[in-house]
Amino acid sequence: MKNRKSTGSMVWFAPCISILLLFLAGSGCTTVEHPDKEPGDSWQATVLTDVRSGTSFSISGFTDKPVFIQTFTITCPICMQQQAEISKLHASGEVPFVMIGLDIDPNGDTGSLREYTLRNDYYGLYARSPPEMTRSLIDQFGMLVLSPAQAPLILVCPDGTARILSPGVKSSGELEMVLIEGCPA
Repeated sequence: MKNRKSTGSMVWFAPCISILLLFLAGSGCTTVEHPDKEPGDSWQATVLTDVRSGTSFSISGFTDKPVFIQTFTITCPICMQQQAEISKLHASGEVPFVMIGLDIDPNGDTGSLREYTLRNDYYGLYARSPPEMTRSLIDQFGMLVLSPAQAPLILVCPDGTARILSPGVKSSGELEMVLIEGCPA
């Protein structure tokens, strides 16, 4: 008889390893330094398209509010828990912020992502993360961005500084505190 705990952990482990191998193979397992660029320039400047509205945007375009970026896949239950907490915080209206969900599944598609966000009525802008953007996020924040089951969240302040939050689902109250205390005034 199989141990249910180990079987359950394999459910998220296999897709994460597949995503990791895809990006490592695509990048040649090397990092190229660009001394004339700040570490966040590449991913912050990437033009994305919101799957619901068709609106184009880039993270660097949000200079009036903090931004949460969640890398996720539409098959990840932990991701759904985090997105529900983010939507709950938005509904409270306590602290202004922008939410950007980046689908990092290399086998995903725009139609499925759009259906997923409409069905769940999550707050925010949702887009597919191009491979080069995902590689740039990995270069700056490490492999945590490829682990949807860890509920990775990146906080980008209006001045462009960014940091990844500790792994795990954060409650709406915890996220509110991050927004209040996390960016310089």
